[in-house]
Amino acid sequence: MHRLIIVLVLSGVCLTAHAGDDVQNELKKFHGKWEALAAHGFDGKVATDVELQLSSLEVDGDKFTMKTGSLTIKGTFSIDPTKKIKTIDVYFGDGKDNPMRGIYEINGDVRKSCFAKPGNARPDKYRKEKDFMYLEWRQVK
Repeated sequence: MHRLIIVLVLSGVCLTAHAGDDVQNELKKFHGKWEALAAHGFDGKVATDVELQLSSLEVDGDKFTMKTGSLTIKGTFSIDPTKKIKTIDVYFGDGKDNPMRGIYEINGDVRKSCFAKPGNARPDKYRKEKDFMYLEWRQVK
């Protein structure tokens, strides 16, 4: 019986370590500067070309700074790349309360994400409609 418990505990430790490696490897893909390609707001409106040109994102580890015109937003995020649809939770400022829950995908130098309004359930697919925020970014080389 003790051997079974030890095997189960060690298996859990190995799975947790593997999941941690997945997160660290995936976070490396987020690192750097990004330019906006597309954006749909919670109000259902599509960002104009000028708004996209004035928007940028910089990621370092799990911290980000997003600039849109004169507005600067800082925060942190957590990801789970082991889910069938990869998940991301965004926290603004120093807080960990009421995250913006979303999904994301990175293909080469393009990343897309979709978020539900804070307090709502995570989206189950990419939506470009009211009550969801859709963002697409290209990594600046």
